Amino acid sequence: MMLYNISSEIAIPYIVRFWIILLFYIPSVICSFFVLYHFLFDRTLRQAPHNHVIIILLFINLIVEVTSFIWILNYYRLGYVWPQTYSFCLIWLFIDEAFYITITLLFAWATFERHILIFHDRLVSTRYKFLFIHCLPILLLLLYCIFYSIIVVLIPPCKNNFDYTKIVCGSFPCYYHVRLTAMWDVIVNDIIPTMTIIICSLTLLLRVIYQKSRMHQTIHWRTHRKMTIHLLSISLLYLFIYMPKMLIELLHLCGIPNYVGKDFMSYAEFFAYYGNLLLPFVCAGSMPQLKKRISKLFPCCQRHIQTVTP
Repeated sequence: MMLYNISSEIAIPYIVRFWIILLFYIPSVICSFFVLYHFLFDRTLRQAPHNHVIIILLFINLIVEVTSFIWILNYYRLGYVWPQTYSFCLIWLFIDEAFYITITLLFAWATFERHILIFHDRLVSTRYKFLFIHCLPILLLLLYCIFYSIIVVLIPPCKNNFDYTKIVCGSFPCYYHVRLTAMWDVIVNDIIPTMTIIICSLTLLLRVIYQKSRMHQTIHWRTHRKMTIHLLSISLLYLFIYMPKMLIELLHLCGIPNYVGKDFMSYAEFFAYYGNLLLPFVCAGSMPQLKKRISKLFPCCQRHIQTVTP
C-alpha cells in the first residue's frame, strides 16, 4: 500500500515537513538525472543485465519525484490539496499506488534474478534464454502492475470519497473496504515481495561469501562483489524504510485492532518518503564507476598524494 492516509496529528508542523522533504528533494532529483544519464549513455552500464531493473526503478522513481512529490510539497505549503478536483485526486492516487507496487515487485524480482546472473549465468547465455529468463519476467510484472492499478484505482467497483484537506486526498481507496481485495494487496503486493527481498538478499550474501572462500578466483569475486554490494545497498534501504510499516499492516490484517501502532504508522508513513528520496544516492554510492565520475567532476574531493623526490 502506498502513502495516502498519513495522519495530520503527528507532532511535526506542515512547514517543517515541507522543508525537511525539500532539503532532500532537490539533491535527489539532481542525483536521479545524473545516475540515469550515466546508466543510459554509458554502453557498458546500459548493456549489463543486472542494471536493467535498476534503470527502470530509477526512471519510475524519478517520475514519482517530479509528480507526486511536487504535489506533496504543495500540500504541506498550502495545508490542503490543490487543485481540488476528483480527477486530480484519482491521478495522484493512481501514481502512488501503481508506482509503489511496481517498484516493490521489480526490486523483489531483481534480488531473485541476481542469483541467476551470478551463479547460473548459463541460463541467460543465449539470446532466447536471455529474452525468456531476463526480459519476459520484467515485462509481465510491468503489465501486471499497470492493469492491476487501472482496475482497482481508475475503474473500481465502488466510488472513492476524497478529502481535500488531507494528503493524497485523504481516505483509503474504496476497494480496501473489500476484504478479499485488501488481503490480495497486502499479501501479494507487500508481504511476498518483502519476504523475497529479505530471503534472496541474505542468501545472496552467504552464497557469494561461500563461493569466494571455495573458489579463490579474484576476478570473479570482484565482479560478484560489485553486483552484490549494489543490490544489498538498495535492499537495506528498502527494508529499513518499509519493513516496519509492512509488519504493522500485517498485524492489522491478522485481526489486531487498528489503534495498535497507530502513532507509529503515522510517522512510518511520513518518513517512508525518504525511500524514494534516498534511492538515487544509494545507487550512485554503491557503484564504483559513478564514484570515479563524481570525483572527476569535483576535483577538490580527490585525495592528493604528495610525492617526495630526492
